[in-house]
Amino acid sequence: DPSDAWIGIVSSGITYREVREALSRLGLSSEAEIEACGIRLLKMSMPMPFNVATMRNLARGLREILVIEEKQPNIESLVKDALYDLPQRPRVIGKVDDAGALMFPAYGALDADIILPILRRRLEGTIGERLAPEQPQRRGSIIPLSVERSPFFCSGCPHNRSTRLPDGALVGAGIGCHTMTLLMDPERVGDIAGLTCMGNEGTQWIGMAEFLERDHMFQNLGDGTFFHSGQLAVQAAVAAGVNITYKLLYNGTVAMTGGQDPEGQRSVPDIARSLLAQGVARILVTTEDTDRYRGVDLPKGVDVWPRQRLIEAQETLAAVRGVSVLIHDQYCAAELRRDRKRGVIPTPNLRVVINHRICEGCGDCGQVSNCLSVQPLETPFGRKTHIDQDTCNLDYSCLEGDCPAFMAITLDEPSIDRGKPGVLRRLLGRGRDAGRAMAERLGGRAVERTSAPTDLPDPRLRVPRDDFAMRITGIGGTGVVTVAQVLGTAAMLGGFEVRGLDQIGLSQKAGPVVSDLRLSRSAPTATNRLGEAQADLLLALDQLVAASPQGLLTADVDSTTVVGSTSATPTGEMITHLDVRLPAVDALSDRIASVTRPDVQHWADARLICQEIFGSSMAANIFVVGMALQAGCLPLSAGDVERAIELNGVAVAANLEAFRWGRAQIARPEAVDAARVAGHPPAPAPAPELSDALRERIGALDLPAAVADELVLFASELVAWQHEAVAGGWLDVLERVAEAERRVAPGSSALVRAVAANLYKLTAYKDEYEVARLMTDSEAVAAARELAGAGGKVAWKLHPPMLRALGLGAKISVGSWAEPGVRLLARGKKLRGTVLDPFRWPEVRRVERQLPREYVAAVDRVLDRLSASNVTAAVEIAELPDLVRGYERIKLASVVRYRAALSETLAAFV
Repeated sequence: DPSDAWIGIVSSGITYREVREALSRLGLSSEAEIEACGIRLLKMSMPMPFNVATMRNLARGLREILVIEEKQPNIESLVKDALYDLPQRPRVIGKVDDAGALMFPAYGALDADIILPILRRRLEGTIGERLAPEQPQRRGSIIPLSVERSPFFCSGCPHNRSTRLPDGALVGAGIGCHTMTLLMDPERVGDIAGLTCMGNEGTQWIGMAEFLERDHMFQNLGDGTFFHSGQLAVQAAVAAGVNITYKLLYNGTVAMTGGQDPEGQRSVPDIARSLLAQGVARILVTTEDTDRYRGVDLPKGVDVWPRQRLIEAQETLAAVRGVSVLIHDQYCAAELRRDRKRGVIPTPNLRVVINHRICEGCGDCGQVSNCLSVQPLETPFGRKTHIDQDTCNLDYSCLEGDCPAFMAITLDEPSIDRGKPGVLRRLLGRGRDAGRAMAERLGGRAVERTSAPTDLPDPRLRVPRDDFAMRITGIGGTGVVTVAQVLGTAAMLGGFEVRGLDQIGLSQKAGPVVSDLRLSRSAPTATNRLGEAQADLLLALDQLVAASPQGLLTADVDSTTVVGSTSATPTGEMITHLDVRLPAVDALSDRIASVTRPDVQHWADARLICQEIFGSSMAANIFVVGMALQAGCLPLSAGDVERAIELNGVAVAANLEAFRWGRAQIARPEAVDAARVAGHPPAPAPAPELSDALRERIGALDLPAAVADELVLFASELVAWQHEAVAGGWLDVLERVAEAERRVAPGSSALVRAVAANLYKLTAYKDEYEVARLMTDSEAVAAARELAGAGGKVAWKLHPPMLRALGLGAKISVGSWAEPGVRLLARGKKLRGTVLDPFRWPEVRRVERQLPREYVAAVDRVLDRLSASNVTAAVEIAELPDLVRGYERIKLASVVRYRAALSETLAAFV
């Protein structure tokens, strides 16, 4: 060691690379430069035995030792102990500095961005002239987005049901995927009383119960945790005599860490017998398929209920004194999807489609299912809901939504017997061909693929050739890590040294996922993590994550290129919160462009393009990779990337085509446009049928063309809903609004547009006649017909109010045989509102007839007070009917909220 060394830096193995990266950014890249500055480095890999002699040797002649470690100061304490009795010893600092102020945080990861300024402060007093100039730090300066992604349960996940609780229930969080309840709404998943370590689930209640007025708690518990050590916690609760219900999810896998089989797994009957023998007072089993328990030898008193009775089951068990257990038996959705893709088990031949014209966008199907595949859809008639067929795991919970908009599609494929995990495993030798056949069917129909062009030019490189870094941002569960692995493999094939860091662990389904790649032709980089302003490419597989602080931190306006997808994928929060919307694509693009190179920005709606070319959006990420390579933002060859795709071995043909089409998006966009039309030819939109007189009245309003087109659409729908007189009355109101708005705000059409859309919404309410009309509307059912194909069958899922009033508790399936009757019912609209109308009596119909009159009165009141200063407030009042959504009880509840909001805003309108 140099005789003039004055400081030693000791770091844990996990942070040593970050320390070297920080020193490199300070201008001390090599071992020689570090030693020349009087710095000694020591990496300690805990929990290796601490070597006192090594530490004392390091300390010889030093004035100071700086200990850099994550979490608690364990190494720091060991260093102090080792040097304590030396007659001459250096000062040892770590978590706090000389004055006792915090230096290194005891939580989270320590990266070079955190370490660098602290090192600079410690070193600059002695060797400041040798350090690189200080750069402004951006960490903490990037404003967070108003909408962010967070981890969420998979589509069809059993946790979507099993974590639901009775109102006001107290629940303990547990280890497993259900830990994500900590990120969800308390009204859905209960008031959470702490998170324990594995094997202690529910034991917090043993200590709390004596000091609270509550006398019961629920506790979430996964089967993997139960077999590991959670059953000991159940025994402890029994011994303590507390009132607690364990909610044991039996899903057959340890999904959070990769889908392993639970060690020591036993059957549900065996678990029930064991728990009863240990003193559990009552056990109930809930499942999505009670048929598979026929003939199963369960202990006496253990009942099996359908999952629709889950809340009732919990209320029943909460009334039991002592320890009770609810076993929810439903296979892991992620594993079920993998088995179907591998052809291990067949895929069900039932699909679900929502008729967006009947849909009211109330969100009830999302509330019931909590499913990521139940997604918002913007239409000319407002926000509706649709089922994303690419991500749907065929759980069918959404069908329980209180709405007549659902259609069940039976494909021309063999059905299966959906069994419990043990039965599914035994299907290995059956249905393999059927499963693979379904994997080849995209959207339920055969798709003719157009081959990508092969005569594409070589890209012009826009990033460093030899030392390159990129950050990949995307959504958990969509293959972000797979993209990183494919690119890393391609880089190795191309002769690069590769360092990568993938965000894994927990379940990041629907959450933000980030992968970093660092490529070098010479020595490997010090760390695999990217720091501030170090990215040469921001590969935005999801624009929302790319625009988050996590995505923008590594961007630099002089060096970072951007290639990405503008496809709008809803967050988990949006499934159950109708007021949450994604930021506009342009707003996200502008935010990203403000901190990246302005000359290299490439965006495309990758999901839509792949859907239109291939019939599926599953290869959208690889499409974006093709864009990045052709844009010159990846220092890799196309041949190496294609070879890496082949080595990955998953959907090779489809991914190769997607990669090539992604290249074509940059080099030959006209070829991509032609392929989109060939694969998904647009159907000509029928011109709205409207009389010349009504068209002339709309034209006389002198509105912008886009607004006038909307009014023509609404007017034609009102005529179809009843007759021209209804549309004429609607226009009477719009003429008053347009005149008043023109008087106080010339050139504005915001108010008339808002009144037009919302008065249409309230006027054309969806009673039995209107639902029947929209059930057979050719445009509305086009998606269902296309999905069903020539050999498929379409059935409506209905819960008619009259049958509901007679006690029918569930929906019924109405097939195409009923279409003549449905069309006849639609023609009965002539009876609407007359004394001969048999559907006029329910409360919801009476309220629906009142709402348009109330709204028009409110609009006239606003017009009387309208001025240039309150037009914006007037528009907000005019848009309040958007709160009125849903059918039956849901609609009545929304009307209460709407009337309260209308009354409040009208009172404040000046």
